[in-house]
Amino acid sequence: MAQEFLSDSGGSVRPNSDAGEPQRERIDFLIVGSREGIMEEILKFYAMGFAAVDEWSAIMPMPNTDKLMTILVRYRQPGAADSSIPKSGE
Repeated sequence: MAQEFLSDSGGSVRPNSDAGEPQRERIDFLIVGSREGIMEEILKFYAMGFAAVDEWSAIMPMPNTDKLMTILVRYRQPGAADSSIPKSGE
């Protein structure tokens, strides 16, 4: 599954700009909550090896609420399904 999400050599993830490669699908991960709750979740994701702390956006106010949010953007190759995830009905 890790191969589905692509990043550049610096660890940051960005869309494909080469016309010769297939288009990549954008996947957004959003955390909403208090500053302390968001930081706790970011550190959990880091401990699992899912994302480095600096890959998340700056924590910012969520419009029209008293909550905060951060986002992580990843890109995946369409059609690169993880065979370890059972399909519906299996």
